[in-house]
Amino acid sequence: MLQTFPVQDLSRISAQLHDEFGALSHRQVERCVSDTWKCAEHLGVPVTPDLVERVAREHLEAMVNSVPPSRPEHRAPHVGGLFTGHRTVPGPR
Repeated sequence: MLQTFPVQDLSRISAQLHDEFGALSHRQVERCVSDTWKCAEHLGVPVTPDLVERVAREHLEAMVNSVPPSRPEHRAPHVGGLFTGHRTVPGPR
């Protein structure tokens, strides 16, 4: 049987993690914390606020670190190719 989780614990954990991961929306952090709690319950792990906070923090850190770097400003113009649906015109022979 699944446990019910105390809303005040989830709110406290979400608020604390949102302070650490301000680049993410409050909704993303809340969803991560809630999903972490539910996943631990599903796996049969004894769920504590400390466990949820640690696991959610690791996941949020991975989300922040997985953001691709911004594109360089001076890129060569794209002339078409395999995935564009346009064929490049071959040069004179």
